[in-house]
Amino acid sequence: MNLSFRESVWKAQFKPTAQAAEIEEELMRRLGLSKRYEAAQLMLGRSLVERTSPAPTASGAKFGKPIPGENLFGDQLDAWLAIFIIDAGLGVDATVENLRSVVEAHWERGATLLSNDWEHSNADLILFARRMAELIPARARFAGAASTGRPGAIELRVGSVSQTFPDEQPVSFVINGPGTSPHIALMGRSGSGKTTTGTQIAAQIVGQAAIPILFIDPKGEFVDDGKLVGPFAKLPGVRGLEVGVQPIPLDFSPSRSAGKVEMQSSARQLAESVLKCCRTPGDLQRARIVRVIESAFELGRGRDLASIANDYESALHGDGKDPDSILALLRNLTDFGAGCFQPDNGIDAFFGQSWVISLKKLPDDLRKLVVLILLDAVKTYFRSLKESPVEGGFRVLKGLIVIDEARRFLRETRSESLVEIVREMRSKGACVMLLSQDPSDFEGEQDDFTTQLGTVIGFSCNQSRSGLRALRGVFGRALQEREFSDAYLPPGVAFCKLPGRAPERITCWSPNAP
Repeated sequence: MNLSFRESVWKAQFKPTAQAAEIEEELMRRLGLSKRYEAAQLMLGRSLVERTSPAPTASGAKFGKPIPGENLFGDQLDAWLAIFIIDAGLGVDATVENLRSVVEAHWERGATLLSNDWEHSNADLILFARRMAELIPARARFAGAASTGRPGAIELRVGSVSQTFPDEQPVSFVINGPGTSPHIALMGRSGSGKTTTGTQIAAQIVGQAAIPILFIDPKGEFVDDGKLVGPFAKLPGVRGLEVGVQPIPLDFSPSRSAGKVEMQSSARQLAESVLKCCRTPGDLQRARIVRVIESAFELGRGRDLASIANDYESALHGDGKDPDSILALLRNLTDFGAGCFQPDNGIDAFFGQSWVISLKKLPDDLRKLVVLILLDAVKTYFRSLKESPVEGGFRVLKGLIVIDEARRFLRETRSESLVEIVREMRSKGACVMLLSQDPSDFEGEQDDFTTQLGTVIGFSCNQSRSGLRALRGVFGRALQEREFSDAYLPPGVAFCKLPGRAPERITCWSPNAP
């Protein structure tokens, strides 16, 4: 590309689709804009916030009036060109027509997204402006060092003491080195110190790697009356949220510009999460909920949970069926307290922020479903990212997900999304920390899962032979029951497998500390 290309773009005509043009006019009226290019730039910017590329404009689509490149891009032509070229991966041989296709695809998607944002803001200009403002820092964080993660080694201590036992030699370990998985598992019975040690390690990761955190807190230990308590209260930018009092501001539905295959996949994923939290759903119920969610997603209207519940109730009525457990669960999800979800942020914007989410006020079935939906969204988010770079042998981390009471989502209500995140999203910069009771929580998991746990920290806890066998892959040898016993692990001491070190006992915290 050269100056003649730039000049050609300056003189070229760019057209919105007819639908985008209609939204453009409405947007100008609502926001009091006097120039078409002002609305068009807002649409382009809104689409570029998303991490996935837009679908190409459909062949045969009708178009509205064009805007010359000199007006559409103005004095920021070079910046716009750089953004679109990088976003679409255009090469040196790209033509103006190639660029036009990229711009018009973003224009169309941005129009749809802004229309959706307006609806979710209840046609309130202040709420709409707040929604736009929320998108800016999330994108800015991803554009800077904190968004892409900080390069270099992430070196951690094991708790507040971090010394070998009993010879008291200092211990540290790197979670993102060559051939190392960043995922961490901590286990131990109640009162063993696993949660305290885990949160200390999580705070170190967030601080060093400069990445957002999602901490799923079923027991509500770290959010009190909507305010953070404990180690996360000292981290900048972390927000505490108590579901039931405040809804999770996440729109987990696929983008309206997503293709049919993506729509169907997202619909089936949500349906499966709902079905996992219902007692023995039948085949007809399963088919009905899948059909209802697919229809809601593909039609592009009423995709919030309340609308899906209404559609499901209508489908039941149409089939001559009485209200069932699926409808009850969906109603609870939308009606409990302030509701469990509110579609204020797209997946990118939501996971660009740091959250500690307390679920202590929710009944058990809703607690499980909320976590399953969150994990599905985490998987979708990391899938959309490019491979995380490896600099100097150290992979750059992109986000930390901490799940307390992980047993529920490994054994009791198996989350396929969690398994996939641990197995496959390491290359995308995902770092997962699982807090559980004992090795039996990994029963039934295959070696290709447990070997993805680069770090295991086990305090005194119960064990089963099958649970110990599940951890054989990560420890590299057969484990003995005594190695997790009270006699072998006094208070504050854990049996650990750290990256690059043989299995050993480490003092994580001191029972004599003030």
